[in-house]
Amino acid sequence: MFKKILFLLAALTVFSCENSTKNNNETLPVIKYMNNGLEREYLLYIPSSAKQNSPLVFVLHGLGSTNTTIMNYSQMNKVAEKNGFAVCYPQGSKSSEKSMYTDKGSPFWNVGYEIHKNEKVDDLDFITSLAKHLQKKYGFDSEKTFCSGMSNGGDMSYLLGCQAPDIFKAIAPITGCMMGWIYESCDQNNPVPVFQVHGTADNTTYYNGDEDNSDKWGAYMGVEKSIALWTKRNKCETMKIDTLPDTDLNDGSIVVTYKYSDGINGNQVWFYKVINGDHEWPPGWPQQSGNGDLNTSEEIWKFFMIDMKNRGLL
Repeated sequence: MFKKILFLLAALTVFSCENSTKNNNETLPVIKYMNNGLEREYLLYIPSSAKQNSPLVFVLHGLGSTNTTIMNYSQMNKVAEKNGFAVCYPQGSKSSEKSMYTDKGSPFWNVGYEIHKNEKVDDLDFITSLAKHLQKKYGFDSEKTFCSGMSNGGDMSYLLGCQAPDIFKAIAPITGCMMGWIYESCDQNNPVPVFQVHGTADNTTYYNGDEDNSDKWGAYMGVEKSIALWTKRNKCETMKIDTLPDTDLNDGSIVVTYKYSDGINGNQVWFYKVINGDHEWPPGWPQQSGNGDLNTSEEIWKFFMIDMKNRGLL
């Protein structure tokens, strides 16, 4: 897992810093928030189109990355402006130790990686308490609060889906995984709808997982096994397989969609399998060679909207 993490982080940093005009990058003021005696940070985007009781979407960055990077990489603010929902980008805490993969001070979400075995930060409490704080302060709808994230942020999304379904009503992990301990313990609460995007050629978070922990990050499950867990938990009865139009003939990949529906309370599970896709949030930076057939952020919002409709909220 994460063999190419240093290359990925370097690439994201270069593209973020050198191509701000082309990528329509933006900045937001950093907001401080105290949690369990620690000063944490987040960015908050409230579009001009937002109304009272608007939805709230959390987007979590990857290992070693920042909230500003994932904000600009995902381009979720554009989708939010068009559809009238707010977006929160929390910042992970800094690691207290150096490892063979990351430097001391590298931002992370504490989902149980072996390199973080001595870390005590409770990100589950941080993110859930922040969500409740924002709902109260700005009037965001507690029944329309969701979470997405990339890589380590996707892993954290799975943890929230398992342990905080009362706060986050649906999740969308992108290139993330279910750590073994999360997978084994994910049966204590009501299931939530899940939407995952993952490339079959992902050399960072392996498509087939690493259940025997050969990379020493901690055991984690393959994508298909994780999706099977959620379709079973949600008791989905119908499956539809389709292929998105191959609009980018030069990207070397296609997207096959698996949509499981007719679950508990109308819950759905979507899996977008990017054939030959790598560790990315399509379409990614313009300078990257990623899948160009999918606008991930728009599909995430489409999925969350379907969940709200199924619960009679739209």
